[in-house]
Amino acid sequence: VEDIDESYHVSGEDENTDDSSSDEECAGTDAVARLLATFNTNSCKAVGSDEDEEDDDDDDEEEEEDGAEEEEEVTDVTDEGSDANGDTEHAESEIENDIVAGEKNMESYAGQDTDTSNDDDDDDAESLGEMQNVNDSTAALDEEEGEDSSQSQGDPFSLHFERNLSETAAEQIKDTKSWISNFNEWPTLGRIKVEVPNVEVKIPKLLLLAEENQSSSMPNIAVIPQPPEKKNFNLDKFYIRKALQKNILSANISGSCECPTSLTDLQKELLSVLSSYCDMYYPQATHENWEEVRTVYALHAINHILKTRKKIVNHSAKITKAKSEKRYEDSDNYRDQGYSRPRGKAVTIQNQNRFREDFGPGDEEGKDSVSKLNRPEDFQETFKGDISEDFKIGLKLTKSSLKLYADFYNSDIIIASPLGLRYVMGNSSNTGADSDFLTSIEILIMDQADVFMMQNWEHVLVLMETVNKPPRDIHKLDVDLTRVRLWSLDGHSPLYRQTVLFSSTHIDHNRALISKCTNLTGRLQVLNPVDNGSVQEVVVQAELVLHRIAGMRDPDSRFRFFTQEIFPQLRSSMRSHTMVYIPDYCDYVRLVRYLKEDGGTSIATINEYMVGQNSKVAKARSLFFDGKRQFLLYTERFHFYRRYRIKGIRHIIFYDLPSYPHFFSEICNLMVEANQNPRTRQKHLGTSTVTVLFQRTDLTKLIGILGSKRASEVINSTKIVHLCVIGK
Repeated sequence: VEDIDESYHVSGEDENTDDSSSDEECAGTDAVARLLATFNTNSCKAVGSDEDEEDDDDDDEEEEEDGAEEEEEVTDVTDEGSDANGDTEHAESEIENDIVAGEKNMESYAGQDTDTSNDDDDDDAESLGEMQNVNDSTAALDEEEGEDSSQSQGDPFSLHFERNLSETAAEQIKDTKSWISNFNEWPTLGRIKVEVPNVEVKIPKLLLLAEENQSSSMPNIAVIPQPPEKKNFNLDKFYIRKALQKNILSANISGSCECPTSLTDLQKELLSVLSSYCDMYYPQATHENWEEVRTVYALHAINHILKTRKKIVNHSAKITKAKSEKRYEDSDNYRDQGYSRPRGKAVTIQNQNRFREDFGPGDEEGKDSVSKLNRPEDFQETFKGDISEDFKIGLKLTKSSLKLYADFYNSDIIIASPLGLRYVMGNSSNTGADSDFLTSIEILIMDQADVFMMQNWEHVLVLMETVNKPPRDIHKLDVDLTRVRLWSLDGHSPLYRQTVLFSSTHIDHNRALISKCTNLTGRLQVLNPVDNGSVQEVVVQAELVLHRIAGMRDPDSRFRFFTQEIFPQLRSSMRSHTMVYIPDYCDYVRLVRYLKEDGGTSIATINEYMVGQNSKVAKARSLFFDGKRQFLLYTERFHFYRRYRIKGIRHIIFYDLPSYPHFFSEICNLMVEANQNPRTRQKHLGTSTVTVLFQRTDLTKLIGILGSKRASEVINSTKIVHLCVIGK
């Protein structure tokens, strides 16, 4: 059903041939902690609020010691690498083993709010520590840089972020209409659509931060990810840091594969795509594989931060040495960060008391109240735990701690909901909006992106308009502009940002969003055909009537068709116990106003703004069940947040197709005989009916309900009405 391009040509080289629950934040933070192996419960201590001042002093001392130890470790590592039989792999990973794997027993200082107010002091102490004892380490750093360069020539991190685009190439990448697309087949991901920019590079731009033997290499544009080798799978091929590789066995607790890496086939292919730094849209991230997906993208994000941090530390030491010797160094050789610098590495967790208080399990959660409501499994997984839609937390990685609630300007990772970020950013048109912390985002991951549609999609649009914009107040960022990458200064950050969307179902808004991203590497979308659709899950026998309406995403045409064609038929047949399912709240308000003005129709209404008004919902359900109200107008968002079992339904009208395919079968199955009123059962012995209104632009939703083959036949048919029997 998808539009398929026959031809496929790439200019460039193929290098590697709205969640309503803040449970997402907890899960994401847990994945980070497991991969870093940072939390040792035997050595962690919770510090009371009366010890906050002492805790601050300990933090400052710890930062100074960490900085000095970090430079000593750099010297030690490179000295070992200079031996005739030196172990290069050991030399590269020794620092990270100390920093990440947690070989030392570190105490956790769990101050409530001290880290945010002392981030600047911690940064100063860390910088002072990093600059100590560098007089004897220049040769060691040069040697280590040489080893890293020789081993990372094929690393997508270096190929992607350490190169500068020309203005001509940048303009060609921004022209998404000229991009080339093709479809490939992967063993686990299935059918994928690959889109890459069509860029003609005649004279490649010199690399930034590159060695002489790399200076004439082709820019990493239009890279096509390839499926990984399943039998000979090796994380070294993806340039994963050694310390992280050691922690995967314990971090990937949900992995079903008993291979040495403990990664499932799905995780291997996802890692192959993410490691190439191309954009990705994966609409099959359901509650059944959430943990698999989160572990992979957490691994990718942390690996990216560790590589960036190592580069910054080494360059800072070399710059300090050059200054002490009054020796000139070309600043362009050390451009290794954005407007907001990535920071630190982690071994212990701080502010855990506040984190557990804000997002930990409460008293009611221990009773497992959600599971007692007999809701579907996807509902229970989405809404278990804290379900606040306003959450935001900054994670700062230093040598000895993973600091929670760090100031956003000093954070390495920000985990937040669209609403939480909107509260921080304010109105994007307001000159006083605080959004400069988003200027240097290099990886943007949107988990459970389908849920954003159930919240407020405008928050997502504001976020996408704000991210990677030039800073409003550069003085507030406190950054050395001589260290900022040239492509960031040129305003090309959106071309380097990797955007990843995970969704449980196909959403047109998500596809439109990812199609607007202009990553120079390209993008990949998983577009598997649907064999049967959710209509096969309907157990109630009913007549299904499909009405194709003229227009393209035209709410006026839909409203006219309902009021002039569908509603008069319902009134003439005196058909009661009819539910009208309405996905969009604006359409709901319009219909309610029309039916109330009509005067001859009795209606009951249930919408998302009645979520906390149980008495009103109960009254509407009772009036409809007893037949005292002929119609029930029911919104999709209320169904998403509550999944009530509405009784007394005999007929259903889908004013628009549901956003989630399984909502169609859930609503239809409410017409089972057990949910009918025994007092009115004899009056309604006729066949139940399901009426669906759709337009040609609803193809994605129609595929989820009917399946790819049937949906294509319905859309391309010359008939505007289709009738069949379901639930046989």
